[in-house]
Amino acid sequence: MDESSFIEIPNYKDSFCFACGPANDKGMKMKFYGNDNLVYSNIAIPDHLARWDGFSHGGIVSTLLDEVMGWGAIYLTRSLVLTKSMTVTYHKPVMVGEMLRVESRVEERTHPKEALMSAQIYNSKKELCASATGVFFLMNKERITKLGFVDEKEIEFFWNLINSIPPA
Repeated sequence: MDESSFIEIPNYKDSFCFACGPANDKGMKMKFYGNDNLVYSNIAIPDHLARWDGFSHGGIVSTLLDEVMGWGAIYLTRSLVLTKSMTVTYHKPVMVGEMLRVESRVEERTHPKEALMSAQIYNSKKELCASATGVFFLMNKERITKLGFVDEKEIEFFWNLINSIPPA
């Protein structure tokens, strides 16, 4: 895949998100890159998140899939999002310490306020290790602010990010 068409998607510097938050010292600090069709992250799961024998825990694998679909939904639909539902299929063990590629795309806009997303995790041999589909609520700034559980500075950051994405 030619990565020259991708741009790094900025993150909120004070985010404490376990998967992507730059401020979380125990988190995975995922970084995301996007183009008009796809969002991806390259990551190696840290050793302290091993289940046994170097395998990653299924919950960590599903976290990676959920996170890339969330960022994919934000970037590709230009909306603020929340996960509504998610289904995960585990194809091969995901090993800690191995460089992984985690990807997502929009499969369908099922409703003006919903998108069906898909995601995959590939190991360093480009073998499919896990896949997921998820339905994401798509919201504007006013709707997510009204819910009252997301920090207003973070909402403002992501709203500005969404509005700075060039049209596809």
